[in-house]
Amino acid sequence: MDDQKTASVLLWARWRQLAAPSLFLLAVIYYEELFLKVFLFRSLTVEGIFFTLLFTIPVALLLGLLCGSVSPGRGQILLVLCTGLASLWIGSQLVYYHLFKAFLTIFSLTKMAMVAQSFGEMAVGNVLANWFPISMMVAPTVLAWVFRKRIVAGQDAGRGRRLRWVVMAAGVQLAAMGLVLLCGSGVLSLRYIYYRTAAPELEVQNFGVLTQTQLEVYRVLFGIKPDEPLVVEPEPDKAPPDLEPTVPPADDPPPSGSVFRPETIPGYHTLPIDFETLIANEEDEGLKSAHLWFSQRPPTPENLWTGYFEGKNLIWIVAEGFSTLAMDPQRTPTLWKLSHQGFVFDNFYTPLWGVSTSDGEYVTTTGLIPKSGVWSYSLSSENYMPFALGNQFRKEGYSTFAFHDYLYNYYDRDKSHPNMGFDYYALGQGLEMEEVWPPSDLEMMEEIVPMFVHKDKFMVYCLTVSGHLTYTLDSNAMSARHWDEVAGLPYSEEARCYLACQMELEYAMESLLAQLEEADRLDDTVIVLSADHYPYGLTDGQYSELLGHEVDPVFEIFKNTLILWSGDMEGTSVRVDKYCSSLDVMPTLSNLFGLDYDSRLIMGSDILSVEDPLVIFANYSFINQEGYYNSVLDQFTRWDGAEPDRDEVAGMVAEVQNRVAYSGTILDTDYYRLVMEHAGMIGSAGN
Repeated sequence: MDDQKTASVLLWARWRQLAAPSLFLLAVIYYEELFLKVFLFRSLTVEGIFFTLLFTIPVALLLGLLCGSVSPGRGQILLVLCTGLASLWIGSQLVYYHLFKAFLTIFSLTKMAMVAQSFGEMAVGNVLANWFPISMMVAPTVLAWVFRKRIVAGQDAGRGRRLRWVVMAAGVQLAAMGLVLLCGSGVLSLRYIYYRTAAPELEVQNFGVLTQTQLEVYRVLFGIKPDEPLVVEPEPDKAPPDLEPTVPPADDPPPSGSVFRPETIPGYHTLPIDFETLIANEEDEGLKSAHLWFSQRPPTPENLWTGYFEGKNLIWIVAEGFSTLAMDPQRTPTLWKLSHQGFVFDNFYTPLWGVSTSDGEYVTTTGLIPKSGVWSYSLSSENYMPFALGNQFRKEGYSTFAFHDYLYNYYDRDKSHPNMGFDYYALGQGLEMEEVWPPSDLEMMEEIVPMFVHKDKFMVYCLTVSGHLTYTLDSNAMSARHWDEVAGLPYSEEARCYLACQMELEYAMESLLAQLEEADRLDDTVIVLSADHYPYGLTDGQYSELLGHEVDPVFEIFKNTLILWSGDMEGTSVRVDKYCSSLDVMPTLSNLFGLDYDSRLIMGSDILSVEDPLVIFANYSFINQEGYYNSVLDQFTRWDGAEPDRDEVAGMVAEVQNRVAYSGTILDTDYYRLVMEHAGMIGSAGN
């Protein structure tokens, strides 16, 4: 026994320089990963517990190797440094997600100076408000400092043992990846999530923050592989959706002019792109796959509403943090009127994407899904964007403007928005406003409308700010400005502050309509308004207060309002019960204004068309005409209550995955330029 004990002691002595720091770091990282899951998601799964541990082991082994491959003094410093960096990254993800409902990416870190300039104070406030979870992340670094001499105290492990340690780390990593390959049960299996999707929340829940970061970096560098293209034939004889007008009572007749088109319009929304030749001549397998997929997508047919707004002006607003719950017929009569007249969409959603406002803009204005891990709108500024409405309307002889009542270069909008065909104005670039946070949407509207209202034809895009978090009297000037109008409501202070700051949007819209009417431009101007995202600055509990019942965080929390109204439609409404989202706004407007575009190259679809609905959420949950799919539960529920067919659901998930993947292809390869140069359309399509 003594000999065995002595041998064990000697063996530990030989390996402790590597084993001790590795075990310590394994315990630290695993603890922090689990703590983050519990704090953010309020739950742990067996799969998440097991695979997070398995994928943490290689990281801990390599970091332990780093600490144990040098002298004890240096190793002790490295131990504290490695612990601190791991805690900082995981803790930063905790704070960032708690603030923005998305995970921080490496790409965003490269722009952190810009973000810190604007939201540094907000982040500090969030850290202070969440002192308990932050302290739980700081504690391991303190322990590493206190016990550093006990953890790293041996001699140099030697080259042979270091090599074996690397091999062991690689072996565990490969074993973990192999086990994931075996987990193929279900439609959205662990294998599918790890190897095929771009769903950061699902990756963190199942594999941990550090693995999600690795997968994010891989996707940014190499993209994600789409599923095999599915051949789908067009359905030209499919019946159009039921879009019956709702008219006011007989004593309040609708204005002259009908909301109907008297005839159907033949044809499809396509451009003369020769995909067969592109496929035949393409050597790059990724691009060939894209050509094949786009060529097989059913194009959207023109419909009763094609060109209905042709020749009118357009004011298109993406409103910061706007929600249906911000509206009230007495408190916000202008927003209420606009949302209950014109086109009324009963099932409109604004999903939240990884880069919140910027991605919300990108989805709404391009009809494309943002690429995970990057700033898609920023990267698009180098691409040819022929379907952007600024470029489309400019081609038709319109004066095109974009306005934003915040810093002109934030999220690189000074590059992306001119590339979309706009003369761009924002703070620091042609727009001067009172220095308050958040800035006043009303002040912006009073300043900008005179710049375009007397133009012969104008198309205007606005991104507002007044509804921005955080929703407290101390941090939100708009909440403080309008507090008296909501002070008596039966909600928490944060919920009332949210309603108060959205009052600024109400007054901005009131001012816009008044100025248009004064200039006699109201009847020939279309107004469109939707949110960049739901107000995630409210907790689910605070959101539930306004909703009147506990909110469903998977689908219901994203349900919102799309305003699509024209002055000559006042008193008349066209109700649309089709499921739709911000991804569908751009193609819907393109159809209504009679613009040329190729519906096969857009991931959203014209809401007023016969195209089947598909509302896609960032975690691959979706809603379509058959039912709704919860990716967290890997569960599809049919509207008719019938048992879903697994293969059919797998095809639906594949369609979602393909739209995500090929949106990335469009962004990464400047795909529009490629296909339109081949078709000889560059120079006639816009920018």
